[in-house]
Amino acid sequence: MQQSPQQMLSITTEQIQKYLEENKQLIMAILENQNKGNVSECASYQAQLQQNLMYLARIADAQPQGTTMPSQVKLLNKT
Repeated sequence: MQQSPQQMLSITTEQIQKYLEENKQLIMAILENQNKGNVSECASYQAQLQQNLMYLARIADAQPQGTTMPSQVKLLNKT
């Protein structure tokens, strides 16, 4: 589902955090399957990770230049 730039501007930090947490789990699953030699299993995880990253990139591109909300700064500093 493609969202308009206006819809991307209204995304919450909680929704972004959900994608970031999912991406972490996908990366861990990819690493685990690579270590076990299950290369074919990695493909679906990699495809989902790529889809999530592209979506997050579109959200970032839709943001007005030079704006960083305090909640966004908090998200960026989380490790």
